[in-house]
Amino acid sequence: MEEDSVIIELDTVLEYRNGQVYIKKMNTNEMPATLTFNLIEALNNTIVEYYKGKQ
Repeated sequence: MEEDSVIIELDTVLEYRNGQVYIKKMNTNEMPATLTFNLIEALNNTIVEYYKGKQ
């Protein structure tokens, strides 16, 4: 069974400051809130781990 293709637009500016990631700007094409939250949480974890490893 094939699923329909869906394009998700996500234009986001994030800032890493004091060990946390902050959303400065986010525009999306009516993406579901839970999907948006999960994407941002994954990005947050990746960014925090990256900067922890550089210190």
